[in-house]
Amino acid sequence: MFGKKDKDNDIKQNLKTATNNPAILCYIAPDCEIKGSFISKGNVRIDGQIEGTIKVDGDLTVGQSAVIKADIEAQNLSIAGEVRGNVKTRDLLEIGSSAKLFGDIVVKQLKIEQGARFVGSSSYEGIHQANGSSTSKSKEEK
Repeated sequence: MFGKKDKDNDIKQNLKTATNNPAILCYIAPDCEIKGSFISKGNVRIDGQIEGTIKVDGDLTVGQSAVIKADIEAQNLSIAGEVRGNVKTRDLLEIGSSAKLFGDIVVKQLKIEQGARFVGSSSYEGIHQANGSSTSKSKEEK
């Protein structure tokens, strides 16, 4: 029973954080599971599970308890949980110290904190090398 009380407290804290932030228009709680396409025009925080595709016109925050098996498109993306799928951001991708990202990324800006795990290749929009390529590949964990 101790685990359930802690989990309930975590859910309440995440909900309080999400609802007290007027920038977050949609919140997916830890006990929620979505299968299929998820589309939002505003900012979103996910602490639950999603399998399919995600398209967010605003900012997307993937909380530490989140498990996502989906291709993701967002303006900005901050990951603290687990993501398995390809990611495309129109601006910044932040991979937090507790994050696990398995998939290819296309970004304008990238920030990876120490302790984060990233396995995939990365492409940077707007950065062109002498040969005209804008791709940087990495297949190792960071």
